[in-house]
This record gives sequence, C-alpha cells and structure tokens, in this order.
Amino acid sequence: MIRIENLSKNYGNLQVLKNISLQIAAGETVAIVGPSGTGKSTLLRCLNLLETPTEGKVAIDGLSVDANHLTQKEIYAFRRKSTMIFQDFCLFNNKTVLQNITLAMQVVQKIDRVQAEGEAEEILRQIGLLEKRNNYPGTLSGGQQQRVAIGRAMALKSKVMLFDEPTSALDPCLVGEVLSVIKSITQKHNTTIVIVTHEMRFARDVADRVIYMDEGRIVETASPEVFFTSPAEQRTREFLQYYMN
Repeated sequence: MIRIENLSKNYGNLQVLKNISLQIAAGETVAIVGPSGTGKSTLLRCLNLLETPTEGKVAIDGLSVDANHLTQKEIYAFRRKSTMIFQDFCLFNNKTVLQNITLAMQVVQKIDRVQAEGEAEEILRQIGLLEKRNNYPGTLSGGQQQRVAIGRAMALKSKVMLFDEPTSALDPCLVGEVLSVIKSITQKHNTTIVIVTHEMRFARDVADRVIYMDEGRIVETASPEVFFTSPAEQRTREFLQYYMN
C-alpha cells in the first residue's frame, strides 16, 4: 500500500530525513514514535507531499512519485491518495459540524448535497457527535473538534489516513475520546493508518507495528509486543525508559 525508497529531506544544510526506506501493508496501523524534532512529522508530510522530499520515491496505492521528477499534476493526484489529520483541527469556524464534513464531499467528490449530508450524518453517528451536527466548531471541546476533523477525513474515503500527533493539542482529559475514535477506525474499516504519536500506550494497544525514529532515521521497527518488551537497540530502550515512566 505504501512504499518509501531512499527518502531524504533537507532544509538548506540541515538534513531532517536521512535515506529512509519503509513498506506499509494495506490495512496496517503503524505508529511512529521518537523524540521531538527527529523528523517524524516531516516524514508524514512527505507522504502527503505537503513537504516535497529532496531525494527518493514514495508510492501509495499503486501511484508512485519521484522527488527528482515531480510535476504539479502529480502532486495533486498523489495528495488524493491519502488524508491528513493535523493536531490543530483545521476546521472552518464559520461552518457547522455537518458542513465541515460535507464540504469536501461536495467540492472534491462532486456528491450532491442530500447524499453528502446523509453520509455525513452516518459518520457523525459513528464518532458520537450526531447531536452536534448543527453546532459550530467554536462551541465544541477540543476533543470534539478533533473528532470532527477525523470524521471529515473519513468522509473522503481515502485508503490511507495520516495522523500527525492528533492529541498533542488536547487537555489530558480529552485525549481518550479521540484515541477511541481512531481505535474504532482500525477495527471497523480496512484503512491504512500511519500515526505520529507520543501516546505510548495507544501505540502498544492499537498499532500493528511501531517504528522508532531518531535523528532523521528509522532506528527500529517491530511489533508492539517486541518493541515494548524487548527492543533491540539501546536508543530505543533509553527512549522507552523515559516515556513509559
């Protein structure tokens, strides 16, 4: 489903990603963890071409792009292969919850309003916000706003969902409701999920595979059971000792 080959990203003389190669299977849930500033979010943004890689190739669902030969048309087509959920929600404050979800369905997918609203209400039912369909984002809690952002991504029916620390902007008491929605997606939908997170327990309980990044490289990748009980690398052990205590 996702294939990354020799991916690098530079900002001037600073190399943020260093020759990363990775494959993620269809329907797999992968958690990317590691210290702050080590390139996790940059990797995620390169998968959606919100950041253009300096070198390397990325393929999603059969569509491959090469950083050395990228056209604007290829960028637009590639971005439609996945949906990005950010930590700061990115909702339209002048539109209702229902309108936030139906807008892309009508504009991008050309679905008529009646059908779009019907599908959106079913999504809101799944994420537990149907009763908020006529509310505006400003009246919702942070956790509810993030659930709306996830619902909007679900409406686009992308085979790949990319989560960039979706709980980092939330109060601790609101984290659980967002993680519960993501967990539900992994259980009920055949969606490939890549999530950058600092929620170690969520990574342990939900992910099929955990990837540890440090200094722009993939240091270790393993199943949650192996990753959290017997990591192979010393840097991984030191990281877990800090974050799990």
